[in-house]
Amino acid sequence: GISEDSKVEAPAFTDAIRMYRQSKEQYGTWDMLCGNETQVLSNLVMEELLPELRSTIGPRLKGKAPERQRTWIQVSDAVYRMVYELAKAQYDAAVARCEQERPQLESTIRTDMDQIITSKEHLASKIRAFVLPKAEVCVRNHVQPYISSILEALMTPTSQGFAEVREVFFKEVTDMNMNVVNEGGLEKLVEYMEKLSHLAFHPVKMQSCYEKMDQLKLEGLQQRFDVSSTSVFKQRAQIHMRQQMDDAVYTFETLLHQELGKLQGKDDLCKSIQRILERVLKKFDYDSSTVRKKFFREALLQITIPFLLKKLAPTCKGELAKFQELIFEDFASFILVENTYEEVVLQSVMKDIMQAVKEAAVQRKHNLYRDSMVMHNSDPNLHLLGEGVAIDWSEEYSGQPEAEPVAERRRRAKQVVSVIQDDEGALPYGAEALLQPGSPEPQEPEEAPAGVPPSPADAVKEIREALAQESLEADPPSVSSVPHATAAPPSPRADVPAEAEVPHVTPAPPGAQSPPAACHQRSDSEPGEHGERSPPQPGGTTESGEGVQTEF
Repeated sequence: GISEDSKVEAPAFTDAIRMYRQSKEQYGTWDMLCGNETQVLSNLVMEELLPELRSTIGPRLKGKAPERQRTWIQVSDAVYRMVYELAKAQYDAAVARCEQERPQLESTIRTDMDQIITSKEHLASKIRAFVLPKAEVCVRNHVQPYISSILEALMTPTSQGFAEVREVFFKEVTDMNMNVVNEGGLEKLVEYMEKLSHLAFHPVKMQSCYEKMDQLKLEGLQQRFDVSSTSVFKQRAQIHMRQQMDDAVYTFETLLHQELGKLQGKDDLCKSIQRILERVLKKFDYDSSTVRKKFFREALLQITIPFLLKKLAPTCKGELAKFQELIFEDFASFILVENTYEEVVLQSVMKDIMQAVKEAAVQRKHNLYRDSMVMHNSDPNLHLLGEGVAIDWSEEYSGQPEAEPVAERRRRAKQVVSVIQDDEGALPYGAEALLQPGSPEPQEPEEAPAGVPPSPADAVKEIREALAQESLEADPPSVSSVPHATAAPPSPRADVPAEAEVPHVTPAPPGAQSPPAACHQRSDSEPGEHGERSPPQPGGTTESGEGVQTEF
């Protein structure tokens, strides 16, 4: 996928893709925003090229249906390979040009920052005066009446999924505690902790959590707001579930590791595990509330913003050109009319969305908490854990060497801390870059194009079968390294030409890492602090919605 370390280039790339599609009257989520930059560009080309290819080559294919299908797969794959190679060469050249121009642009920004900000604010005030009245009417008539219904539809399955994560974690730790007491001391503890450390990446044990999202149905709302599929929300929620489980496990093992030197026997160990479990569960409840509220806001934005942009386009889009003259030519690279226009549209609906989520927290719906409660009741000692390297239980306590090099071990870092940071920042924009697409249902993989990594679907299937048979005997590291590390690569739709469609991506399994463009969008005011195991989560604004901004 797109690099998680890129905080500037990745949002710029996904915004460019989104704006290109909007210029063709294609709003909302795009299921082909998957893979790295070259794969996404190839998907964009193939989406337009395949219908023409089908009409040109389809009538010329001979033989029975299976033979025609095989031929079509070979033709579409060959075309995809050609497109991929061309897209890669041209994208690399464009990136090189950007790098050459970057020093001069940075110099200009540093020198003229005050003037750029003043010019941007002046432009925003003019666009706001023109667009905001129309946008507010549209929100009042077409969006506001449905926000509570959308939120309720999202909250029920998502909260059930997080509750299941809590239950799975509680059961695993409780079973471990009983087994350690009954079977023997530290050696057994080391064995169980090695397995527990990879719980979040165990597809069989996490499956019951992921399945809760299958209940998500927007029904009439999906047609009203032109949402093509709910899979984008399902998989993003599954990603959050996996991250929360991993954070809980990390916090538990870190606290337990600190206590081991003070324990005198089995009874002390049992009591200590129980106390730590209670602390971690309390922290999980607060973190879960914070993460879910952020997810709900992002989902509401992703549903409503494209709808508003499409509704306002006939009356507003054509008039934007006249605002270009308000921007000094020297600043034209830094201030874009289109981006400022979309910020104003976001502001028009953000207040209602923030209020709806806040009211749900005040009413304690689905175990959501108010920010003040989270800040007041959080365990301050957990904030001192800080960052750290993953604990290698087998090496540290059994003296056995590592089974794999340190560089290949899954990166782990600090836990999510239940502290709300009221930084001035930006709220996420609600299009593709907020929540990444991907169906949670695994499918049979198609032939992968040359130069593109093979799909992990086969490996996932084999691992699930092995884990289902062996359960606790399975090797957790292999689970974490295969199905959850990368997004499934795109490949053209392999179908009979008469039924051929736009390019298709083999979906990733439940909980698989979604394409990471979302990781670079600004979040709201309530992030739990995510460590290196999760994509970076920039700071955001407060729930009041004051000073709402967004980055494009």
